[in-house]
Amino acid sequence: IDAHTAFVRKWDTDLISQWRRARNEYAVLSTYLTDVQGSLDTAGNSLRNTRPIMCNSNFREGTREVRYMRHQAQPEERPVLKDEPMLQPYWGAGFHFSRGHWVVRVPYDCCLPAVFMGEEISMGVRSWSHGYDLYAPARSVVFHEYAANSQR
Repeated sequence: IDAHTAFVRKWDTDLISQWRRARNEYAVLSTYLTDVQGSLDTAGNSLRNTRPIMCNSNFREGTREVRYMRHQAQPEERPVLKDEPMLQPYWGAGFHFSRGHWVVRVPYDCCLPAVFMGEEISMGVRSWSHGYDLYAPARSVVFHEYAANSQR
């Protein structure tokens, strides 16, 4: 979450409700944020009825190969499972929500200071090995303004 994000109205109660619908004390909601362009009306309500989900990984960034694995999101579609989070295999650094015990039990790796590329894989594997399950949220409650699409 940074200065380039925008939240829907009542995002906090919606997010807590989504987490509870997982019916799992060890649920972690996580995803890559959807672009804010075309996502919110002037009152702060979401215009989206899709689910952001992370389900792809490869060693490519755009058309070029890279030496590190990158997660990717699939194109957003209307969810088949409505109003509840959906299990997914990955953790995204840009957005995650869970009970506070996750932060205590799965802290960032102290032996990898300042790691940027690779932190998502490390945190996802470590979360899972500590008993946490990763879920795509049922719907977006926060959106990101990506520079390529910025109207600023």
